[in-house]
Amino acid sequence: MDKKITDKKIPIIIAIAVIIVLGLVFYILTAGTPYTSKGEDGIEISFNYPNGWAFQDRTPGVLIQGEKNGTDNSTNRSVVTINRIAANETSLDQIRNDNPYIKTGSIVNETNRTIDGVEAAVIDIDEMGGPDSGKIGEVKLVLFSKDDYIYTISFVTGGSIKDIESDINHILNSFHINKD
Repeated sequence: MDKKITDKKIPIIIAIAVIIVLGLVFYILTAGTPYTSKGEDGIEISFNYPNGWAFQDRTPGVLIQGEKNGTDNSTNRSVVTINRIAANETSLDQIRNDNPYIKTGSIVNETNRTIDGVEAAVIDIDEMGGPDSGKIGEVKLVLFSKDDYIYTISFVTGGSIKDIESDINHILNSFHINKD
């Protein structure tokens, strides 16, 4: 066998092996635990969440709540609430204007991102506890409309939202709505 051909094959094999390993690492880091909640109307909300979180349905397919494990009795408690509201009953602007975090907090930043193929507003809020209490936490509020429904996803922490930013992205990057 020609030595030149063999010498060229080794780097190609190594490169392929590195790509496979990196792909597996990426899959493990982004996969998480799948969660699915299906409403009586057949609309299904699904997403993956990272280790350390627990989720439960309050109303299947309509109201889902989650909490980061180990934060239940601390000032740095981290929770997420996902809510689905019929768009014929209200508007995205009205939901935003009535949001208690926006009403009582201070908007720090507002951006847009795509979630499940639609544009969503992402609002960072300093949660305020009143004139005597000052800042008591931080909120990342996500609002979007899809298929005749408005979705709100509220990430709330007594600490810094930056501490759970990778968890937030993990959930939002995998968020999907499906109808039977």
